[in-house]
Amino acid sequence: MANISRITESFSATVRCLGWGNGLTYILSQGLLRLSRGYVRIIKYHLVVQPLRNGLGIPMRRGRDIEIREIGPGDQLLGAMGHPPATIANRLRQGSRCLAALKEGELAGFLWWVEGAYEEDEVRCLFVPEPEGLAVWDFDVYVSPHKRAGPVFARLWDAASRCLVAAGYRYTCSRISAFNPASLAAHERLGARVVAKRLFICLGRLQVMVGGRRRPLHVSISDSSRPRVRVALPGSLLSDRLA
Repeated sequence: MANISRITESFSATVRCLGWGNGLTYILSQGLLRLSRGYVRIIKYHLVVQPLRNGLGIPMRRGRDIEIREIGPGDQLLGAMGHPPATIANRLRQGSRCLAALKEGELAGFLWWVEGAYEEDEVRCLFVPEPEGLAVWDFDVYVSPHKRAGPVFARLWDAASRCLVAAGYRYTCSRISAFNPASLAAHERLGARVVAKRLFICLGRLQVMVGGRRRPLHVSISDSSRPRVRVALPGSLLSDRLA
């Protein structure tokens, strides 16, 4: 009975946090992942578009002990992110850039972006931010757990937004796990809007992507059949914002 009670409580907590749809999908994904020993994966994304501002208006005294700097090939901080070297190499090959936040000399957080289409490294997909020249793709925004109550996230976004606005960009597009409501809430506080959703079901090399109006189902078994997903604000909203 105790085990059943714990399972029921865990199920209820997951549904309260994620909602019925995402909660059930998450529970199913975790169960299949364990039972298949990683062979079966279910991944769901919210695709968001966020307007860029020239800085977030953060008081200079807040987080002034945090150093923000761009890191590139050969920097030792890349190895401290916990990603396989092949993943980092693939990102750099695409021209991706990375900002790191350091506090007392330690890596406290980082974020990445790429100007143009991005080859996702969690699933087989090419994400395309639009309009070209006005939208950029950001990804892998991370803050160390013991620093999440502080200004690290705000400082990273402040520096990134200033850099991107200076380069002429007006929007940043990204994908956020539907199973990570905290990340979605943080982006929404900065003005992000969910414009689409995609569900990926992966069985080894076989991948099925669900979502999209023109092509609601995409099946692939190799990188040569990578789906191409365009991410942008709806046309009417884009026109209003650019007016």
